[in-house]
Order: sequence, then C-alpha cells, then structure tokens
Amino acid sequence: MTSALLPDERPTPVPPGTPATAQPAYRAGLPPSSRALVCPDLGTAGRVPTSIEVARLGTAGQVTASVVGARPGDLPTSGRADEPPSSATGDPDGEAPGAGWLPAAGPLLTAGETRGTLAVPGAQEPPIAPPSAPSDLSALAGLPADQLSTLAAQKAQADQSALAALAALSAADRAGLARRVAPPDLSALAALSATDLAGVTRLAVSSGRPVVVRGSGVARLTATVTAPGGTAGPARAACGPTVGTAWFAGPATGAGHDPMLFATNLDTRPARLTVRVYTPGQPPASSELAVPAGGTVSRRVTALAPEAAATVVGVEARAGRVLSWLVDRPSEGAAWDLVPVPGVPMPGRQALVGPVVAPPGSGGASARLVVAAPGADTRVRVRLLTTSGGPASPPGLDDVPVPGGEAVTIPVSLPRGEAVALVVDATGPAPVVAGLGLLPGTPNQSGPSDDAANSTRDARAGRLTWVGGTALLAAAPAAGAPARDADRPPVPFVDVPPIPAGAAGSLLLTAPWGPATVRVDGRTVKVPAGRAATVPLPAHYAGGSLAVLAGPVAVTELLGVPDAEATTGPDPRPSAESFSAQTSGAQSLGDPTPVTVSSVLPLLEADPTGPAILVDDPAVS
Repeated sequence: MTSALLPDERPTPVPPGTPATAQPAYRAGLPPSSRALVCPDLGTAGRVPTSIEVARLGTAGQVTASVVGARPGDLPTSGRADEPPSSATGDPDGEAPGAGWLPAAGPLLTAGETRGTLAVPGAQEPPIAPPSAPSDLSALAGLPADQLSTLAAQKAQADQSALAALAALSAADRAGLARRVAPPDLSALAALSATDLAGVTRLAVSSGRPVVVRGSGVARLTATVTAPGGTAGPARAACGPTVGTAWFAGPATGAGHDPMLFATNLDTRPARLTVRVYTPGQPPASSELAVPAGGTVSRRVTALAPEAAATVVGVEARAGRVLSWLVDRPSEGAAWDLVPVPGVPMPGRQALVGPVVAPPGSGGASARLVVAAPGADTRVRVRLLTTSGGPASPPGLDDVPVPGGEAVTIPVSLPRGEAVALVVDATGPAPVVAGLGLLPGTPNQSGPSDDAANSTRDARAGRLTWVGGTALLAAAPAAGAPARDADRPPVPFVDVPPIPAGAAGSLLLTAPWGPATVRVDGRTVKVPAGRAATVPLPAHYAGGSLAVLAGPVAVTELLGVPDAEATTGPDPRPSAESFSAQTSGAQSLGDPTPVTVSSVLPLLEADPTGPAILVDDPAVS
C-alpha cells in the first residue's frame, strides 16, 4: 500500500497497481528508515565557504554526506566543523579552488550526537563590512585585531595588484590612463568586434556543487545550508527532498539583476523538467530542461524572461528525482552577493507569506509583493497580521486584479519593529502564488539602518531579501485525516537551526485562524488569534526544537546583523525570559536584535509522512 501526496492535502491511500496522480508517493504506516536531503549550493561551486547544519531526533541510525556529481579524482576531506578543511587547489577544468572537495566517508554524526555541522571550504573569504565613511579613521578603533589585520592584508594585496598591472603597461598606455574618461553611455561598445561583444555578455556560470545528506534509520532528519552573505548578514536555505513541482516568486530580470535557477537530479536516469516563467504584461515563457543522472544544471531566468520587473517560476519534473532552487544575485555582484529565493506553496486559494520583521528606519518599510495567477484571471485581497493587530487590509489592497498567466507587483508598506505576516486571499475563480521582497537594511553603526541613500543603492543593485510562503504547522490531524502513527510524536517536531557566529536571529510566529501554543526548547509561547509574535534567540544560540501544542501556526527564523551597540551574553542556551513572545517590541538583554534582514527561513515539520519514494509520472509512462 502506498499513498500519494496531493497538493494541499494529506496523503491519500492508493491501492497497489493504481497509477498515482502526483509525483511523490510514500509508504504508509512505516517509521522513517531512509531520507535524502539535497542542500543547495549557495557558494557557486566552492567560491564561498558554506556550512551545513544537520539535526535529527534521537541518536539512532546513521547520517552521511556526499557531493552530487563527484568525480573519481576528487579527494575526500573531513569537513566537520571541529576539524579544519584541507587546502583546496584548482582543477583542470578551471573551477574555483574548493570545487573538488568531498566530505569524508563515514558517519557525519557520531553515535551520541543529535546535531552537527559540515564545513564546506571556499576559495574566497567573506567580505568585511567597511566602516561607514567617517571623516577620520576613528571607526577602525572598534574593530577586533583579526579584522584589522584582514583589512590591512586586503589593502596591501589590492595595492600590489594595481602596481603590478601598471608596471605591465607601456609608457604610452600609462600616459593614456590620465586622459581616459568614462563614456556617458554605452556608445563605446559600438566599436567592439562581434567576438569582443560576445565576450562582454558571456558570464561563466557554474552548475554548482550541491551536497546530499542521507539518513539511514534516522528519525526526523533535517538540514540547512548557510553562506556568509553580504554586509546585511548570512544567507540560509533549507535542504529538502526531491519533489515533483516547485514554485518561486520574486526576482526581476532587468538591468542589474541576474537570477539563476538550479536543478539537481539524484536519479540514475536523466530527468526532464518543464520550466514556466510568469511576468507582468507578458504571456508565460516555457522551456524544457534536461538534467543528467546524478548531475546539476543551471539556467538564467533572464534567458526565458528578459527585462521583467518581477518573475514567478514554476518547475515541473516529468521524469527523475529532482530538487530545484532559485538564487537571486546582482549581475555585477561578488560571489557572496547571492540571495536564496525561498520556495512558495503550489497555487492555492490562499497564500501565507512570512512572518518577517522589517529593519529599523523611519516611516513604513517599502516591500514588493509578487503575485501570479498561472491559470486564469482572478482578484486578490492582501491582509496584514502584526504583533499589534490584524488581520487588516491596507488601503487599496482589498481588491487587486491579477491577469491570468501573468505576475503582478503590489507595493506594500510594512510596519517596522514588529512581526508581520501577509495573507493573500484569491477572491476570484483562480488560485495564486505569492512571495515578498524587502530591502535588507545595513548594519547600524551611526544611524538608521536603512536610510534613503542605502535603500536606493540596495534597490538599484537588486539586493532584496526574499520571503516565501510558509506552511502551517498543526498540532493534530485535520478532521477526517488519518491519525498519526503510535510511534510518532503526537505533535510536529520542528528543528530550530543555530544562529551563525556574529549574527543575530529571531523566531517569528503567526496564528492566522485561532490562538496557538508552541514550546520552544521546553518554554511555552502563546500567540493570540490573528496576530504575530517575536521570540528573540540568544547570542551563540546552538539550535533547538519547537513543538506545536495547539492551533495551526506558521514559523520562520530571521537572520541578520546585530546592533553594533547591543550587549550579547555568552550563554549558548536560551534563558526562560528570552522565550516570552514579544508583544510590545521589547527585547531581553543578551538577545541581540537584528537590525538587518538577510534571511527568512520557513520552519517545516521534519519528515511528516515517512520516507519518500518517487513514482513515475503517468503522463510519462
């Protein structure tokens, strides 16, 4: 007996021999025995060091890690957080150093460990945020000695590289540098040959090096991958199982934007994907994508939908075991400017986005809500659920038209300093998908974190933090749904990932349909009906767990940079006071408040139905 996972429904039993109508199918009534989670490559083939945080419920079973598409010549290294990675060298194909890295064979977690970290090396160290343009060097006095040494080394290396480049020039070329003036437009490109023009527009893109975390006999295996990110803080994405469909909402493809779609195939046969991109004012663009067995491919969204103000991307797997992910990036950004775009649920009558907390500043925080109606024309109503009240529709957002087969961008002003979630109701006949983008803010060193200049610069550079749809966690099965097995906890087990070093974080909760009660590391948190709440996480938080006791609730983990003047405590475990849901905006001492928004990760129940077994699409067979 198997059960097919249908959109927005619980698994439904399917008799043997009967074709399944959805890609994923699950064994019913069996405890979890094996699970494979694909961790997206947020470092573009080893260019940036990343870390993979792994957690399980209990200590039974074995957890291992491998790299998708690893070649026989790659040499494994340990990669555990407590052991330094070996020095990486470039390979004959010209990939970045660290691209040939492999995790060591054997278990990732020892017999007594429930949580661990796999360090993935990178060729480029993360940048150090420069001080905010002081009139003198007084701002450097507050930096630690290691950062001062790093800044000095970077400055010396830059000076040496510039001098070497100048020394290689002829006397005439050096004299010409003083007379050279940048053209006011792109007219200078007209003088280039066809070969040179092709070289200007050709940007090398790697297919990435995703890592697969496998659990054998492991209950509730979860994993996340974290990259250094930019000055706003670390970037984080969830590792997930292969799925038949995936949806993403948000990034633009105009000047300064270059979002990338990745797909990895764990099957022993090639995978076939259909990629559809919905944009404002244009019909959907569609393309077929082939992914070799055990391989990973990447495609620019710009190639399918150029010069789009916003995009909604749908990926459907017609064959193979595939996980897709989308990364937004400035077209002229560095390797660490990548921003993961969280997935959103399949098209439905209602979408819950967030919750999130806008960075500090004056007035409301400008955000972009991207909504698409893949099927037919519809209308939507946008409501806000906040710490102080809700649900309520801001002026002009109670009835917004969404053309069928298109995406629209809806400007939304978010309150600052409190958790807020958005509920998008489809009041018309067709379902919708939705995602949110907001400015991440900048580290608060001498004023508001996102003043007008910083906000304008981030917007022009395409540096937005994306917030996806969040699934509701229920304490008990819905009416008429199968009961949970006796060997499974009566409430969902949700892992809370640790806070990276130097970052600040919070848990954000919202209870859209009724009051909710959750327990975070043994502390009880109550969320009023129709409201949102903030649970500040302590500095050096080592990770924990969350269980839902009553009511459906949506939970996200927000990461950012702490206030430069915040006082942080050394205790790696939370205090009882720090786990009181904040309803007045006050924060506990020792719990640094993020002044930026670099990542908003939806927290999901780990392995809610058991081990996944992909079945053939009936249309293919």
